[in-house]
Amino acid sequence: MALLGWLLALLSGCTSTRALCPLEGGRPWVEVRSPHFSVRTNLDTPTAEAAAQELEMLRQGLLQAWGGNFDPPGTVDIILLHNRSALEEFTNIRIEGFSTRTEDGPLLVLAGHAYALTEATADVTTQAHELTHYLSELALVRQPRWLSEGLAGYLETIALRPERREVILGRLHDAFYTQVSRHGWRTLDELWEWERKGMLSTAESRQYYASSWLWVHFFITRHSTRFEAFQKRLMRGEHPRQAFDAAFQGAKDLSGELNGYVRHHGHVNYRTTTAPLSPVKCLLTTRPLRAAEVHALRAQLFLMTPGAAPMEARLPHMEREMAEATREEPGNVDVMLLRLRSTEDPFRRLALARELLAMHPVSGHAWMALAQALDAAGYTSEEQEAARRRAVELLPDSVSAQNGLAGYYARTAQPEKGLAAAQRALTLAPGNASVLDTWSTILFQLGRCPEALEAQHLAVDMLHEGTPQRLRRTVNDTLARYQAVCGETSPAGGEHLPMAAPASQAP
Repeated sequence: MALLGWLLALLSGCTSTRALCPLEGGRPWVEVRSPHFSVRTNLDTPTAEAAAQELEMLRQGLLQAWGGNFDPPGTVDIILLHNRSALEEFTNIRIEGFSTRTEDGPLLVLAGHAYALTEATADVTTQAHELTHYLSELALVRQPRWLSEGLAGYLETIALRPERREVILGRLHDAFYTQVSRHGWRTLDELWEWERKGMLSTAESRQYYASSWLWVHFFITRHSTRFEAFQKRLMRGEHPRQAFDAAFQGAKDLSGELNGYVRHHGHVNYRTTTAPLSPVKCLLTTRPLRAAEVHALRAQLFLMTPGAAPMEARLPHMEREMAEATREEPGNVDVMLLRLRSTEDPFRRLALARELLAMHPVSGHAWMALAQALDAAGYTSEEQEAARRRAVELLPDSVSAQNGLAGYYARTAQPEKGLAAAQRALTLAPGNASVLDTWSTILFQLGRCPEALEAQHLAVDMLHEGTPQRLRRTVNDTLARYQAVCGETSPAGGEHLPMAAPASQAP
């Protein structure tokens, strides 16, 4: 499982399969904001607004997995291209969408008619899978990797039925079912050790994902009360393995029961969960995107779209888009930030950050860029502190700004000053491994060793797919250091949102 927005194709000369800037013959771009999504797209305005409404409906449907009272805050960025071929000029692999994470949350890039979520033939796998990860991180204080991926696999087969005001969860995942029925599955003990396995081959990885889906589907179908109790314990912050053992105490021969579940029952005996789905009507705000914004988004797409294309091949396209954006709008913040982040020389990066701030003195992102550039250049001075404080002032709901300020105080051994920012970042992103890592550092420096150790355990639990290797190493190394200094203690629990039982079960 990574950030910010981008959009579509390259070079001048308009064709129907490319998402160009309108000044180059492309379709107009709009941004539609709903309570929980920001959709940037070159679909026509009515269709774009319908897409935002349907994404809100998908979110509401997924929330039924945790009961109707669970409704966390936060916004997800969506880039929606008008056809299925639009992504092809940004990558050398054929994809219809991908997900990543920016500094402040998840980003989904989708193509074609992936917005038509309520059509009978709609494939919402990517949207549902990634939104489930996002929501489960807010619902469950702790979650082992097999549970995180198993829930995402279970919920990615969601079916929305607005005409019946219902949502169907837990339909059979054909690809995963085929995988486990033909090639077997991993035991639960093996899945508990998944995070320690390191890099796996494609075939091994597929088996772990399919096995996680299978166990979650099995638990929800055959042991729903125990599985609900397990998740409630995770919501309170209990250690995952201990929570599972307590919830499933007395359950006998789960492996044997699972074998019969797969081998002898077949598709007809897999049950789905049906839950109510209320109509979604929400306030939308729509605005046209400027030409410079479109070019900036295209530049980011060249940088971030998956594929084996090396950076040397991507850079000319990025440079062309950034040059066009600058020509249309000198000093465009998005372009200057992108150039900053793609500059390796720390002192050149610092110079660019100062230039950006001089042009945009009331931009919180400009202040944050200056702070990051100062840090990269080795300047842990009062200037960096002032820049980070100003960024937080201008961007009070920014996870990265709050976590950056807390991290600065942790690096300069001023944990008392960093405590409030660390708490604010944790409130905004309770399932963010980087935020948890910073929070644990502040606690450790304050001498709150058991709490620091527990927070670092939480950070390890949140190292899911897409986590950068550098962060993964940092989090695991820090846990080992805390264990050596603090010793293992009994996990401490905290209150969290309760898990509601499924609305109904239908064969």
